[in-house]
Amino acid sequence: MARQTTKYANLLYYVSLALLLLGCVEYFKYSTRTNYEWFHCTPVMEPANESGSVKKLYAVGGPACDKRGEFKSIFNFITSNYDPNVESYSFCFVENTSLKSIHYPISNHDKGPAGYLAYIGYDSDKELVQHYCDGAGATVFHL
Repeated sequence: MARQTTKYANLLYYVSLALLLLGCVEYFKYSTRTNYEWFHCTPVMEPANESGSVKKLYAVGGPACDKRGEFKSIFNFITSNYDPNVESYSFCFVENTSLKSIHYPISNHDKGPAGYLAYIGYDSDKELVQHYCDGAGATVFHL
């Protein structure tokens, strides 16, 4: 009978341990979702002109959002939200060379200036994109 009790105690122990580990994973997923900006760069899109046809993109985030993370976030946003099968588009990246590669302070309020900006628009607005990119001295890419 004592051996049977030991089996149930071991079963209860391992089930409790598995539930505790599952709870820890779910808590981590919840905390990273609520503090997403702290862990990742979040792309921000603003209209670059009055009509809003050309967009200005940049990324903000916490200490993990350095220039490399900004560039990746902006490029992923462009490739996932603009479809070249619908209409070709033009874009350029403008680097803020006055910033170091790791430049965001550990603060929830002021993230500082962006390390990269991107101007993007469909080819119907190609001249306007070219104007913004030429003003910044950036190369225009077409997809």
